[in-house]
Amino acid sequence: MKPAILINRYATAGWLSGPSAKQIMDEHGGAGPGFDMVRIALSLLVILLHSFHTAYGIPAAEYLATGWSHPIWAATLPIFFGLSGFLVSGSALRSRSLRVFLTFRALRIFPALAVEISLSALILGPLLTTVPLGEYFGDPRFLRYFGNIIGWIHFELPGVFEQNPNPGIVNRSLWTLHPELLSYVLMAGLMTVGWVYSRWKVTLFWIFATVVLAGYNLMTAKLELRGIYSGGILIYYFLTGIVAYHWRDAIVINWRLFVAALILSYVLMRLPQTTFIVLPLTNVYIMVYLGMVRFPHVKFLQSGDYSYGLYLYAFPIQQAIVQFFPGFRSWWMVFILAVLATFCVAWVSWHAIEKPTLKLKRWMQNVPKPIPSTTEPVDEPASAQASEAFRA
Repeated sequence: MKPAILINRYATAGWLSGPSAKQIMDEHGGAGPGFDMVRIALSLLVILLHSFHTAYGIPAAEYLATGWSHPIWAATLPIFFGLSGFLVSGSALRSRSLRVFLTFRALRIFPALAVEISLSALILGPLLTTVPLGEYFGDPRFLRYFGNIIGWIHFELPGVFEQNPNPGIVNRSLWTLHPELLSYVLMAGLMTVGWVYSRWKVTLFWIFATVVLAGYNLMTAKLELRGIYSGGILIYYFLTGIVAYHWRDAIVINWRLFVAALILSYVLMRLPQTTFIVLPLTNVYIMVYLGMVRFPHVKFLQSGDYSYGLYLYAFPIQQAIVQFFPGFRSWWMVFILAVLATFCVAWVSWHAIEKPTLKLKRWMQNVPKPIPSTTEPVDEPASAQASEAFRA
């Protein structure tokens, strides 16, 4: 008997009863009905955290790393990466083409990123720099800043935000580009060797990675949670999201399990991080559960995929608010103003840059048809394939 069938039979009775994630996705055209709202919520949590950093500076906001809310902030990016692994897996398994996968990833990531980097360096920087423009454009930091477009991360522009509580940082969010690009490299590698098309092979690879990371952490403690997770842990969550997608037919959506996962995740994140062997499972379950929830329809939020724009543009906007309006240097004022301003920018970015660019996916030629697989239960309608491939 298949494990998914066994689990679902057990889950049909008692307090564990509930539909599987795959069943809910199939009922909604192959996509999780709540994932768009989850991405928006995670982006807003990042903006909220950065409101403390920009208003008070990193040292003054260190209490967040020891307070009761620390697990919430610490879990945000890992869950983001787990969600990315889950959604990107659907796109990769449908296309079964490395060329198509990498092209789709490039179309999703780089156009808006290139615009944000260019706007920061060519408009925001010259307007706010405290050095003469000739010195600004002649400074090596100006040219190096464009390296962010290809994942060569730099945070500084000459003379920009140097007097802010979080001095000299134009866009702190850019640091996640490196683990994000490496996550796509990981997916490309799994596609090349064919493991990503087999739930058992990718699951065994995840188990191997878990054992290696756990052993490494026990010996070195370098994966302990210190403020936020390292890039390596984010990539590991991306892999966990891939595995979760393969087992979505065995993931029971039940509110009691969701509450238990919330409590267990919170407790584990207050303990030394040798517990991260279990923690990714509970955090990713939280992500999958919320992705299966049908949230109330909010026309504006569901008129586009604004999560990437919110994440990408918010930090420089927050830094500019702090510089221009020193009287508003409280976290909640920075948060409110930044959300309002960033939603406007994200709306323009989606409709003027991201959405038109993503339409180029339709021009991909010679896309190979999906190869039947006995290990990957993917039977999604064509409409779901088109919709999910467009947004993923």
